[in-house]
Formats: sequence, C-alpha cells, structure tokens
Amino acid sequence: MRYNGIHNKVQKGVKKLPKLKINSKGAENKEKVHKEAQRRGKRNKVKGGEYERKVAEILKSMLGVEFVRTPQSGGFAKKSDANTKDFRGDVIPLDADVETVLHIECKNYQNWAMPKWIAQAESDCPKGKIPCVIFHKYGTSRDYIVLDLKHFLKIIHIPEVIIKTVTKKRGIKK
Repeated sequence: MRYNGIHNKVQKGVKKLPKLKINSKGAENKEKVHKEAQRRGKRNKVKGGEYERKVAEILKSMLGVEFVRTPQSGGFAKKSDANTKDFRGDVIPLDADVETVLHIECKNYQNWAMPKWIAQAESDCPKGKIPCVIFHKYGTSRDYIVLDLKHFLKIIHIPEVIIKTVTKKRGIKK
C-alpha cells in the first residue's frame, strides 16, 4: 500500500481517478454559496460596528468623555498625529489628550467564545492597560464586562463597594 498526497490509501497498479469537473450547475451553486458567505460577513461586520458605537455611547453617557470606534475596527479615524497602528481595542476616547486604563474589546455574538475573546484582549492589550471584553447577551438588552479579578479590584473605588461594616458578633443561631 502507498498513500497519495491527501493520505488516502492507494493500491499498487490501480489508476487514479481523474478530477471531476464542475458543471455549470455546480459552478452556479459554488458562486451562490460564496456570495451568501460574503453577505453574511458584511452583515456581521455591520452588526459589530453598530455594537461598538452603542458601547461608545454608553461610556460617553456614564463617564462624560466621548468614545469612538478605533480605525482597526473599520470605524473612526482619530483626529490626532498618531499612527493608526498605535490604536488597539475597539473603542477609544475621541480626545487624543484623554487616556483610559482599559483596553476595550467589544463582542456581539449569539454564541459566546469567552476564552478566545479574553485571549484576544490580552494579546492585543498595550503594556500598562487593563484588557477587558464588553459583550452583549443575545436575546436581551443586557451588556456585560469581563476582566481579571485583580485588575477589577485595582480600578474600583473601595468606599463605594463597602457600604457599611457590621460589627455584631457572628454566632450560631439557636
């Protein structure tokens, strides 16, 4: 026995079959499948861009600083002297003089791929920034954020988290 280039067994003395030609109907179907995949890709890109703009608006309303899509995400070209290769993440402050500690990746998928999303945020994150993923829960109006617990504890304001201290003794109820 020997193997051909695609690891199928080929017996000695048996002739290889000729490659099948695609007839006109098969070619039409192949083209149709290709065009549908292109349309789906464009729809997904538009959906992602819309979600990034939504996140930018939410951040603006909560933080009082205007955020925009980054050039890599197909969005806004920031008005500064910086090169677009310096922009990482999906959403950044509009003003070149404003920095955020967060490196923000936005995801709007029906099926979650959290480990992959976190890995992307961490690998793309510039030194000194905190990688985070903001994502939408499909079928709801809810958005969530994922970041490392140690980073979360660094950026929260503790007095706003610890509301009051209870000083009564903890004991066994009888």
